Amino acid sequence: MSSTQKPLVFVTGASGLVGYAIVYHLLQAGYPVRGSARGKKVESLKKALSNYPQFEAVEIADIASGDYSDNFKGVGAIIHTAAPVIGRADKETAFRSAIDGSIHVLKEAEKAGITKIVTTSSIVSFNLPVGPYAPDDWNPITKEQAFESGNPLHIYFAEKKYADLAVIDFLKSRPHLDVTMICPPFIYGPVPPGFEEFLPEPSSVPALSSNGHVYGLLEGDKSQIPGIPGYVDIRDVARAHILALNSIPQSAVSDGKLKRLAIASPVENDWREALKYIAKERPHLKDRLTSPKKVPVFEEHDRLNGIDFGRLEEVLGLKKDEFKTWKETVLDAVDSFEKIEEGWKSRGLKF
Repeated sequence: MSSTQKPLVFVTGASGLVGYAIVYHLLQAGYPVRGSARGKKVESLKKALSNYPQFEAVEIADIASGDYSDNFKGVGAIIHTAAPVIGRADKETAFRSAIDGSIHVLKEAEKAGITKIVTTSSIVSFNLPVGPYAPDDWNPITKEQAFESGNPLHIYFAEKKYADLAVIDFLKSRPHLDVTMICPPFIYGPVPPGFEEFLPEPSSVPALSSNGHVYGLLEGDKSQIPGIPGYVDIRDVARAHILALNSIPQSAVSDGKLKRLAIASPVENDWREALKYIAKERPHLKDRLTSPKKVPVFEEHDRLNGIDFGRLEEVLGLKKDEFKTWKETVLDAVDSFEKIEEGWKSRGLKF
């Protein structure tokens, strides 16, 4: 794909935090972008990115069905980020939506003659946190086990695993499709400019997705941070997806395995250190911070190790020393939250 003549990129789930960040960074890099959302979020998306004439927002009511011919017209590549949110739908609906959505996007892409596709999965499709994280490694949970547990996280783990397996099975008879699968852990970092359209009031904080864990550091006793290790900065995730548009073809991958890539920061998300960063660098927020006793502490054996950074560099050109530091992630995230809160204050909203 030529770097001088950038293709129109279609991004599904463009109103979600990750999808939006990818759209924002694509636009910053000079790509024309068409992004999809549902319902009222389409208008919010248009408003959020109104300064970018090369952006177009369209509605896709159901990612798992329908004719995308018009939406995919003129598109050179697709980044598929749309997926069910943990615990938002009943387990069978969420499970089928994750699988059917991915396969339908691939079918419609093939019909439109689009061969360059990037999908957003999750590192939970691997055996978190111990790994390994090779393209043919998977978490051990079955659909039946996940459903029987009733645990939304277990169901999410199964969704991601089986959606990826379905994509891989679909690709077996379609070597002409060049698909890269990006599999991040929790995603933290600054909210991209414009996304405040999806955070009109304090009750909309769930739109921050996993970034709400960092916001939780400012919520005192209300803070709830899950004891799951591993993270990646939202800017690094966006960059990985954009680099994937020009990734080496499957045939050139040295190990011959699929471009299913576990991606995570090479440093750990140390929540006690995060509190220290904020207290020192943003002292006006010190009184809002949660207690160090309320945040999880990860032992060495709990940490997310084994990411193949050599493979990330080979396939994407993303180098280990280019990832954002934990300090950058935390402080830049907090600064962006303050800007959002300023908007709430200006409208007389309490939080």
